[in-house]
Amino acid sequence: MKDEIKFIPGEYSAETKDLVHLKAKVKVDRNKIVDVKISSGKDERLIEPALEKVFRGQILKSQSVAIDGVSSASVLTKAVKTVVGKALADARDND
Repeated sequence: MKDEIKFIPGEYSAETKDLVHLKAKVKVDRNKIVDVKISSGKDERLIEPALEKVFRGQILKSQSVAIDGVSSASVLTKAVKTVVGKALADARDND
């Protein structure tokens, strides 16, 4: 049986500039990801709302960053996984 990841409830933010400058805000409760917001960094082209909706939906459905992403936006997909993963790492309850 797969171990359930426990979170410390709240909102967590992260930022990455590795591939694309992105910011993520993730809201979690004890047992699940409740909401995800992804935005472009200050000097980046704005992320398309439709793409942000796809990423958000995939993350909420899978309850992780183990998502397929968008095949025509592979660099953006990697950046989304990285930035949301950072926020979730901060939210994780290691006790």
